[in-house]
Amino acid sequence: MNFETVQIAKIKPAAYNPRKLSEQGLIDLIGSITTLGFILPIIVNRDNLTIVAGHQRTTAAKAIKLTEVPAFYIRGVDLHDEILFNQIHNGIEYEPKVSGTCSESRERGFHSLPITSFTCPDYNVIVANEICRLIIKYGDPLCAIVCEGEVVFGNNYIYACKTLNRDVHVSFINKEELGKFKYYFSRQYGVFNYEKVERQDYVQGLAQPNRAGGVDWSPLYRTVLPAISKLGKDIHVLDFGCGKGAFIGKMNKVLGYRNTVGLEFFNHNRVGISIERGQLMIDRFIQSIKRHGLFDVVICDAVINSVNSQEAEDAVMGCLNTFCKPGGKIFFSGRRREDIEGRYNYKKAATIERYIHFPDTNGLSAILREGQWYFQKFLYEAQVDAIIAKNNLLPFNRYNSSGYYGVGATKISNISREEMIKSIDFEFDLDLPNNQRYGRQNEVKELLKLM
Repeated sequence: MNFETVQIAKIKPAAYNPRKLSEQGLIDLIGSITTLGFILPIIVNRDNLTIVAGHQRTTAAKAIKLTEVPAFYIRGVDLHDEILFNQIHNGIEYEPKVSGTCSESRERGFHSLPITSFTCPDYNVIVANEICRLIIKYGDPLCAIVCEGEVVFGNNYIYACKTLNRDVHVSFINKEELGKFKYYFSRQYGVFNYEKVERQDYVQGLAQPNRAGGVDWSPLYRTVLPAISKLGKDIHVLDFGCGKGAFIGKMNKVLGYRNTVGLEFFNHNRVGISIERGQLMIDRFIQSIKRHGLFDVVICDAVINSVNSQEAEDAVMGCLNTFCKPGGKIFFSGRRREDIEGRYNYKKAATIERYIHFPDTNGLSAILREGQWYFQKFLYEAQVDAIIAKNNLLPFNRYNSSGYYGVGATKISNISREEMIKSIDFEFDLDLPNNQRYGRQNEVKELLKLM
């Protein structure tokens, strides 16, 4: 696959472009192109002449009146892989710490060299494995950048080429340009942003882990059980977002806790989401509060990571506070951003994630699966601290396990009435397939005297 020169007027940006460019970023990109030229070809989908990767550089090129740019073409690419090409192509932040080397020298410009010309001592196995898959499926539209024998960009790509035993596309720059290159390629040219990605609440069930399948107890439940063991079997327990209810059901049927309730809005069965089962769980939830009052213990296992917006996260946490008695126990867990970022430095395939994640500024990462978008949310420890403080909680137990964080905390006081109402309105009226909604928020607010 050789690069071509493409007329900018003939190509168009992708509607989903997951990068958002700041004003300063555009200025820096213009400086980079003016100083170094176009040293990394863009990627274009030949089927519809849509830019796959290189949106921001194309914008900068237009700003300085360029009419054409170098490009690699691909075709027959699905949307998920288009976006993955974009993320990998722009992924300077996932370059390994130790650069590879190139034993051959060429004049400035684009060339193709045998993989035997390169060493690649460091790489990110998740990114490299995905590059291998994309190249096998679509051909090779990627490119490394080399200066004075150093691979200054594209080390993961070179490792993929080594794995596949194929030639490497290389852009050579001159020694005197290295300082400028390192300056411009270290700049922030935008952040991942998924505002244009369609999101539907009910798809978020795909983001939750399989909490059954022979697993005895989840890490969060292994924290919950000893913490409540002295409270007696009559305590009122809610699992908010319980999935198929395996663990809360086991608390009742195996351990003998008599007043347990599971609440799951997206009950998946073999043909889709069972709204009928969801309505039944809401009925039981309401009846349980009428009978026993608010809950002594509220559990929220791997739900915070399966939200698709900051509003959704706030609503989940607001419901945990709202439904728990003052002085009661709240347990919640989610995914650690520190862990997911650390995994990109792993070298063994056994440690890899199923998907590459490129979180936005709020920690949301969009994934396309079976034609539907869902989100995973990753939080830094400091962000978990902020959630604890915002919801008036006093933690007594925290853990990190298998990429998840977990918190056990005592509820000190209620959040505001306005926050309670907003949380219930959101969670009990989530959108469902075929433009349906539960519409149960007013019943819950009436029950809690929030109307």
